[in-house]
Amino acid sequence: MRPGERGDAREEAFRAGDARTAPGVHQLIADALREASTLAGKEFELFRKEMSHNAKLLVSGIVALVVAAVFAIGTLILLTTALVDWIAIQVDSRVLASLMVAGVTLVLMIIFLLIARSRFSAASLEPRRTIKSIERDSEIVSQRMNG
Repeated sequence: MRPGERGDAREEAFRAGDARTAPGVHQLIADALREASTLAGKEFELFRKEMSHNAKLLVSGIVALVVAAVFAIGTLILLTTALVDWIAIQVDSRVLASLMVAGVTLVLMIIFLLIARSRFSAASLEPRRTIKSIERDSEIVSQRMNG
């Protein structure tokens, strides 16, 4: 066999579909690029879906904040006038009645602010599944490159 014949025979066997012959470097590179492109597309789709879900959580956090503001303002306006007057008659002290009503409105406001804060936390906006998937994919790629 001459020096160039062995390579030519391999290439012809590969083109003919001979399973005993390993694919050429060009084919391996093309396959790797195709797989990387497919993987990148899937990762981007996962990222898009996860960010869409996180945006919905953000909107619900904004809604909770608006509800908290409505309750705080509405409670201060309505209950401060009507309830303070009624309690003042019952306890015979306008100051004590005002403190009682303010305490209730403060508790409601704190509850809704805590709900809103939990929805706005930076950790809840992080695309965790996408990050895990990319880490897993990079491990697989590095194992294939080393193995």
